[in-house]
Amino acid sequence: LRQTQIKQKYGLKSLEYLILKLDGELISLYNRKEFGENVDLAIRNKEERKEKYIKASEELKVQIQKEKTLTMSAPHFIGIIRVEPPAYIDKEMISNKEIELIGMKIAMDYEVKNGRKPEDVSSENLGFDIRSKDRENKVRYIEVKTRAHIGDVALTQNEWFKAKRFEDDYYLYAVVNSALKPKLYIVRNPVENLEVEQKVESVRYIIAFNEIETKGDEEIE
Repeated sequence: LRQTQIKQKYGLKSLEYLILKLDGELISLYNRKEFGENVDLAIRNKEERKEKYIKASEELKVQIQKEKTLTMSAPHFIGIIRVEPPAYIDKEMISNKEIELIGMKIAMDYEVKNGRKPEDVSSENLGFDIRSKDRENKVRYIEVKTRAHIGDVALTQNEWFKAKRFEDDYYLYAVVNSALKPKLYIVRNPVENLEVEQKVESVRYIIAFNEIETKGDEEIE
C-alpha cells in the first residue's frame, strides 16, 4: 500500500506537472507560429514528448489500480493449521531452497539480459516472485517454478488468483533440469494458456510438464 501511495503521490504528479509544462510551452509556440515564426519542428518535438508522458501516466494509473485491488487489510489471528503435502504429490514439487535460488537467478538474469529491471519480491507472499519493469515502465509479474529434473509444477491458490487478476501481465517462468542443464520455459497468462491437470484439495493447481514444454517459449538451455 505504501509503495502504491508513493507512485500515486510522486509518479503521477510528476507526469502531470510535465504534461502541464509542455501545454504551456506549446501554447507559446503556437502563438509564435501565428506571427510567422518557423517553429514547426519544436512543436512536433514537444507534442511527441507530451504524448509519451500521457501514455506513461495512463499506464501508471492502470498499474496503481491493479496494485490497489490486491491490498489486504491487517490479518486477524484465529488459529494455526499445519498443512503437509499429500502423499500423492510428486516430491519434486516440494520446496527446496537451493533449487529455488538457482531458478530465481536464471529468471533474474534473463530479465536483465532483455533490458528489464527485475525486483525480487519472493519473500513478500504476493502471489509472484519477481516484479520486472521494462524501459516504458510496463510491468511483468513473474512466478518462478524450479525443478531439479523434468517434472510438473504446482501453483498455489494465491499464485493462481494473481495470475487470473493480472492476465497477460502475469508470467510463469518454469526452470527445469536445474541440477544438470537448466532450461527456462516462459508462459504468458498461464491461466488462459495452460490446462490444469489436477486440482489438489483446492490448494494447488498442477500443471503437467508436457503443457509447459508444448505451450511455453523455451529461452535457455
